Amino acid sequence: MTDPVELTIDVSQALPRAVTEGKPLHIGLWVFLPDKLSENPTVITLLNGGTYDRRYFHFIVPGREDYSLAEYLRARGHVVILPDHLGIGASDRAKDQMLVTREIAAAANHAAVSEVYRRLAEGSLAPGIPAMPDFCKVGGGHSMGAFQTITQQAAHQTYDLCLILGYTAFGVHLTIGGASVSAHPGPLDLTSPDYAKRDRTFLRSTFHWDDVPDDVIAVDDSLLVEVPYVLSTQAITEGIVREDAARIDVPVYINLGERDVSPDPHAEPGFYRASRDITLHILPRSGHCQNFAETRLEMYERIDCWVRERAARA
Repeated sequence: MTDPVELTIDVSQALPRAVTEGKPLHIGLWVFLPDKLSENPTVITLLNGGTYDRRYFHFIVPGREDYSLAEYLRARGHVVILPDHLGIGASDRAKDQMLVTREIAAAANHAAVSEVYRRLAEGSLAPGIPAMPDFCKVGGGHSMGAFQTITQQAAHQTYDLCLILGYTAFGVHLTIGGASVSAHPGPLDLTSPDYAKRDRTFLRSTFHWDDVPDDVIAVDDSLLVEVPYVLSTQAITEGIVREDAARIDVPVYINLGERDVSPDPHAEPGFYRASRDITLHILPRSGHCQNFAETRLEMYERIDCWVRERAARA
């Protein structure tokens, strides 16, 4: 396993002064570089969901293997970028994080990823890394990360292909007591705390299929991070990205677990009305967090193949 390149990128020039107050704000990210690039070079950006940071896609369980989608894709010739959203993990928090709406967070991610693209193209990312003048730009994320991918792609057209994992353009639903219940929070309450560390206990039946090992769930719980109120609340607001999803005109791969947040998985492709290439993949025996499912390698392989096929056509 090769250690990723760690970068911090100043994105303040892409953000309103009301957010930056004239000071630098950085996105922290990892770049996983393959030993040998795939035949048609690809760069895949993956954004984590709520209560997680970038470690969601590079998940390490002592004594177990194959829980890192980033490492899986790197080993198959893809460059993989794992950013932390502004205000989460290794990325800076704005002085008033309540000002960091989904549009602001998307602008920050676009700026950070675009800078990585620039460095890859000119060969300045890291010593010994040759220039990559041409590559397919792939972007996606899980849950809140998919929500941000939709927001970012509609506003900035960052990517040639999009991966929407564990998210719904209709409105997030949770599995509570065996029933699917809307998570719609209502209007934003700006008197709420800026940050909170959420209790995942009541989310277990939503997040995990029944056969996920206890030690995997224990590691998962140990990586719980605080989430900014505005971004996490917007992510579960019903219908908030419907118009954005309808503007995405690149190929889209949608992956949902057999028990996930969409009330109607087969309706999800219909939200991406400008795209002519939409794939829906329902992962069997998987909860919302497909990355921890015993069937996760089915999704890993499908992403690898789907990206390769479409990169070859580009």
